[in-house]
Amino acid sequence: MTEPDWRAEALEDIYREAMYRYNNDESISEISEEEESQLSTVIKNQENRKAAVAVLVTLLLKKISSPAQDIRFHRTEFDGGFSGRRLDTQIVTPFLRSKQFPSMSESGWLTRSFEQSHPFDFNYPGNITPKALKRSFLHLVDAAQKNGADKAKFLMLRLFTGLIEARDKNTSLNLARPVNLSIAELVNRLQHHHDVKRPGAARLPVLAIHAILTVLARETDRYRNCQLLPLEAHTTADSRSQLIGDINIVDSNGALFEGYELKHNVPITSELIQTSFEKLRTTPVKVFYILTTFSHTSYDEFRPDINHVARTHGCQLIVNGVDRTLLYYLRLIGETRSFVDAYVSHLENDPAITFELKESWNQIAAGK
Repeated sequence: MTEPDWRAEALEDIYREAMYRYNNDESISEISEEEESQLSTVIKNQENRKAAVAVLVTLLLKKISSPAQDIRFHRTEFDGGFSGRRLDTQIVTPFLRSKQFPSMSESGWLTRSFEQSHPFDFNYPGNITPKALKRSFLHLVDAAQKNGADKAKFLMLRLFTGLIEARDKNTSLNLARPVNLSIAELVNRLQHHHDVKRPGAARLPVLAIHAILTVLARETDRYRNCQLLPLEAHTTADSRSQLIGDINIVDSNGALFEGYELKHNVPITSELIQTSFEKLRTTPVKVFYILTTFSHTSYDEFRPDINHVARTHGCQLIVNGVDRTLLYYLRLIGETRSFVDAYVSHLENDPAITFELKESWNQIAAGK
């Protein structure tokens, strides 16, 4: 693999870790409070000073990939220098653009603020504004230069989590609402969406089942006088919320009518059924579903477990695949468009759904 490809992969690796930390609300404890403040200044100015983001990411990447390089010497004309502009143009700016981060049309080095033929030390004469941004930028470069590749990685990690947060809050995507798809094709695209390898993807099957139940609750007699409860936050534990599953339907008296437990890429097992049964022991409910995105060829082996639950509790337990359930339920509603609208509404409004998952839906919905 060539050096540019290695550096591009290094950026992707750090980005993936940043996404994980962001989605799990994990702080970057490896940086100081002062560095946190300096990075906050860069993040605050990201939209108006895109060049600062590009140049800083380039310098940090250079320190990570070439620890012996003095990253203050960002031009080849310096003794021991390197071409920061080339690295930015070839790798960094295309990366920033691909992640919907603030980016320049070509390179941050094409702005007057950063094109000065002077090292990025505390005597750098370039007119980087505001002054607080210039101070923060130079201090961060100094910190990475003095403390090496590990420090540069953690600084970039925190910078990326800040850029991700700003992007997910401020970037508005018009989400696709495909029409005229057959039920089989619609479920196929949902399967592809649920299989996306991105943080937060485990939430998608929950949204899909809740969306189809939203339509069924309006259109079918089965749920007349029943209420489909709003989804709990993704991190809410059943024991805290006093609910039996990820999705809950109550009758006119407020008693649980149906409960749904969703598993993502987790096979159904007798042990899993037993764990669910422990929750059922003290909770009267007529029907309880355990659905998974894991591909089972058959669910017949769980018939003894299902019969045991029926005899012991009186509850009808149904184990099935998310895709099979969607295929069946979609045949019961008037128009698939109603389901698509409900699913997309969840994607737009659920706080666990990241920009990347929304972007993935647009690509998959378009058949890409």
